Amino acid sequence: MSSEEFLLEMCSGRAAWTVTPVRVNQIDLEIVSQRIESHGWNCTLRNRLCYTFSGDTANITLYPSGKLLIKTQEKEVAAKIAESHINNWLNVE
Repeated sequence: MSSEEFLLEMCSGRAAWTVTPVRVNQIDLEIVSQRIESHGWNCTLRNRLCYTFSGDTANITLYPSGKLLIKTQEKEVAAKIAESHINNWLNVE
């Protein structure tokens, strides 16, 4: 699945999805983390390589590149989280 803003791909194990933003190459993990947490996600790990979050429908991992790993098998759940990632958390315009 793709749009003008991101590419959504299923991982090989079919247990997760990756979201690759088209117009973002690097992010400030702390700023984006605050936005994610303000949408109800709980940050479970913070380090220089990635931040992880738990939520009601999935667990997610955020990388400094702006990529997001969504741990769910459900495409609809992954697509909704991807939209939030691009439109709310990254603030891509």
